[in-house]
Amino acid sequence: MTVVVRRGPVPRWWMWRPGADPGPVERALRARSRRNRALVALPAATAAGAALLVLAPGPWAALPFVPAVALVLLPGRVDGRDVALAAPERDVVHCGQFADDGQRRRARRLCEDFLALPGDADPARTAHVEALLWQALAALRDSLAVRAELAGVANRPGLAASLAEPTRALAELDRRVDRFASALRIAVEERDPGPAATALRRVAALDPPRAVTAPAGAPGGRVVGRGGPI
Repeated sequence: MTVVVRRGPVPRWWMWRPGADPGPVERALRARSRRNRALVALPAATAAGAALLVLAPGPWAALPFVPAVALVLLPGRVDGRDVALAAPERDVVHCGQFADDGQRRRARRLCEDFLALPGDADPARTAHVEALLWQALAALRDSLAVRAELAGVANRPGLAASLAEPTRALAELDRRVDRFASALRIAVEERDPGPAATALRRVAALDPPRAVTAPAGAPGGRVVGRGGPI
């Protein structure tokens, strides 16, 4: 599973795009951690070595460099959330991308329900549901700009037609996401193996959410989403 949910006072969650490789981002963060440690440890070791060289000339001056080098070479501990925050949007969706509290809670519930699927569920269908979940999360995230633009645009004469299309698209997106959320919840709550498999099959058969286009008359109007269906 590529969904991670952290529970706490402020729940944090993230999801990697199925097939995405977080390895390069994680390695880059580890390298940056080592560089930061080197910027602190090596100058301190140099100062300590210089002091030892004055007080006790000889090979003892190299001693401070031993722990400094060991500290720099130690593998850095990288938190999964840090990796998610550093990754490009095309590869990960996380709570920090949602300025809207309602949409953030909505997306988090989808993640939590997916994690609650039975462990013995059909792997192929579970993988397909995971792909649908990614599409739903990405569509919700990418719709935030359109929602904000629609909320801030006055319905001037002549603008009604351009506002109607993205409004309908948002309503359709919400309908698809809500249908996916309801079907996923049923699949989670069903404990009998037969009905649970049927419920999971119904979730996997749903249509994915689609991109939403910003109103043409809005400032900075643009297409939100990438190339048609997310």
